[in-house]
Amino acid sequence: MTLTEEQLASYHNDGFVLLENAFSGDEVENLCLALAEDERIPGPWLITENDGVTSRSIYASHTRHPVFERLVRTERLLGPARQIADADLYVHQMKVNFKRAFGGGEWAWHQDYIVWRDADNMRNASQVNVALFLDDGTEFNGPVIFLRGSHRLGTLDRGASARDHGAGHIDPDAYSLTPVELADLVERHEMVSPKGARGSVLLFSPQIVHGSGTNVSPFARRLLILTYNPVSAAPSPVGAPRPEHLVGRDHTPLRIDRGRFDRP
Repeated sequence: MTLTEEQLASYHNDGFVLLENAFSGDEVENLCLALAEDERIPGPWLITENDGVTSRSIYASHTRHPVFERLVRTERLLGPARQIADADLYVHQMKVNFKRAFGGGEWAWHQDYIVWRDADNMRNASQVNVALFLDDGTEFNGPVIFLRGSHRLGTLDRGASARDHGAGHIDPDAYSLTPVELADLVERHEMVSPKGARGSVLLFSPQIVHGSGTNVSPFARRLLILTYNPVSAAPSPVGAPRPEHLVGRDHTPLRIDRGRFDRP
């Protein structure tokens, strides 16, 4: 998959671009079956909602399940990311965020890069986020909301530091914008929530301000998010690095795979 000049311009100007129907229904269904298998494996990669039971996120499925191991190299995800970054890439992070029906929790307004800068010693904001809709994204089931063009502001200063929150999963609450900051930014940057059918792909900048509300609908919303980082910008471990299920340590350049990812 190759982005058009118009799509590249949208990514660089708006901070995101939506590619509708990039994967078939059968492919997404096979991914969901693989996800259900991986979700049954207990471990620290499973993050729950406040009830301690309901899944909120699951990390690094590509290190445990062959379907996801192949997915991260598929041309439809890795290809556009390499085109944007203009570099060889590795997977810095993979996760699936769950929004269960009638109450999947919100995600605070934040930028991704600042967390990785503090927690993972990222040297610059050269990452590319690639998200695959495992369910239809609608206005009702807690879609991601962006502040259009806010990535051009650069990294926003935060008082919090990921280093103050241990070496595990870091909730965006630790880096959230205040209501005053958000109100000021919305005066200059339109709020927009890209929505699409399951199988659509959303590419977005690590510096765009974004968040999401709770899922008030009876329809689940699962979003698979890959964060690719240039091999040349791979961080060097400092102190006690976060565990491997949160941060990929294999910085070998990924080779694009144009074959089937969802079948043996």
